Amino acid sequence: MASTDLAIRFTEDKYASKNEVAQELKITSVDTFWSNILAYRSHFHHYLSLKTIEKNMLVFCGCPSINNLVNTLEMKLIKVSREYMAITPSSKSAKKIEYTFKKQILNALNECEELAVGEDFIESVIREELINTIPANMVLVNHLEALNYIKRSYVNNINEDFLAELYAKLLGTEELTSFYRIFEDKNPEHRVLIDRIYTSAPVNLIESMMNNLFSFIASSNLSPSLKAVVVFFYVNYVKPFSQYSEEIAILMAKAVLAHDAFGEVAVILPIEKLLLLPKEESARVYVEVQKTTDITYFVDYIFKYLVKYCDNFLEDIAANKVMEMREDFYRTDEVEPVQIPSDEDEETIDLFSYGEEQSLQETKEEIVEEKILEKPTPILEKQEIPKKKTVKVKYVQEELAVSYIPVALDEKQAVLLEQDLMERDPELRKGEAKFYARHCTKGKKYTIAQYKKSLKCAYETARTAMDHLVELNYYRKEKVKNKYVYIPVERD
Repeated sequence: MASTDLAIRFTEDKYASKNEVAQELKITSVDTFWSNILAYRSHFHHYLSLKTIEKNMLVFCGCPSINNLVNTLEMKLIKVSREYMAITPSSKSAKKIEYTFKKQILNALNECEELAVGEDFIESVIREELINTIPANMVLVNHLEALNYIKRSYVNNINEDFLAELYAKLLGTEELTSFYRIFEDKNPEHRVLIDRIYTSAPVNLIESMMNNLFSFIASSNLSPSLKAVVVFFYVNYVKPFSQYSEEIAILMAKAVLAHDAFGEVAVILPIEKLLLLPKEESARVYVEVQKTTDITYFVDYIFKYLVKYCDNFLEDIAANKVMEMREDFYRTDEVEPVQIPSDEDEETIDLFSYGEEQSLQETKEEIVEEKILEKPTPILEKQEIPKKKTVKVKYVQEELAVSYIPVALDEKQAVLLEQDLMERDPELRKGEAKFYARHCTKGKKYTIAQYKKSLKCAYETARTAMDHLVELNYYRKEKVKNKYVYIPVERD
């Protein structure tokens, strides 16, 4: 009974390592207790398709406490997405929020890379007003370019081509002359033969391990946030590039979040702050995962920070709303007085007649300045100001060739519908929901070309997405002459 209690305590209350168990129990040998803890955890194990450098499969422990942590982050991300999508695109508020989070992202990179650039430099990068700078500082500009690429391409498959384009953006080059790292890590830890700890993958394993990662991204059924954190760990573990591997790990995690569920909001969520976590603590967690092949240690460590970042994100959006309401409240709009014409001064003009042209002569009002004199001056008779003539326009009703007005949602309604579709149907992808929310009028016929143009994706991607919408019963597919059209199906 005591052993079971300890197993629950060191798994549910705190996901402890063997060393931490020994420290808390204050005994040197905890082998028996540790065996019971591992036996308890084994009931919740999920083996991943990812393998370590030594060919062992990574495992995730989905015990109740860790599952609660994952669910908490998922709910936070959904709330973040809902709040962000409720903001009208291209509005003043949207621009302020985007500016705020881009600044947080660049500040984190500035500190991580030890660039020591000032606030003015970072603001000029965000405003795209930077003229020239030293090459080392260009990583800030290039990182924003990489984020823009994810924003434009998050509906695309995450594969080697996607990674190559992302890495090229981060390097600021049009074409890569080399790709994966070709030199071995010279860290002395690699020379140890027993209990070796790797700080990066050997060169000959990089390509196969990265291909393994792409397969995992395409096939894994893990929740989006959990999958993104696993990808972040694995890229950092392999370190596929000679430089900026940590930044690529962040960008790949964002791409997974955007691709699987959260779209554009994942791009500006400032998880670059993970690069600033204490190095010693992070290294300890990486070592623990390597020794045990249990990635739960890393998930438990990172998720707590991600929950905090989501809370900060929501607080910043709320603060922006308060500021906007305050500005609206104190804004004074000058209202011009409206002159109400009398019936006597009305004239009627037929806009579509060819009669004589009538000219209207505007009268100028004289402004008389009264000067205050020491002696009283005689009061002059008040001059009668001629009244303005007001033209009453007679409108002629024209008839349209159609007897109906096409039904259309404005952008805000479309965004709300898109979010509702994503919450109701977990099988619906982000790009598909975005297109359907704006192309769901009954009786209309939509095409693959429209999807391709709307989401700026490849034709094959558009065709696959439209056929998937047919499978989910959003559209009915019909052939008209030599091409297929997609007609919205009525839904409750």
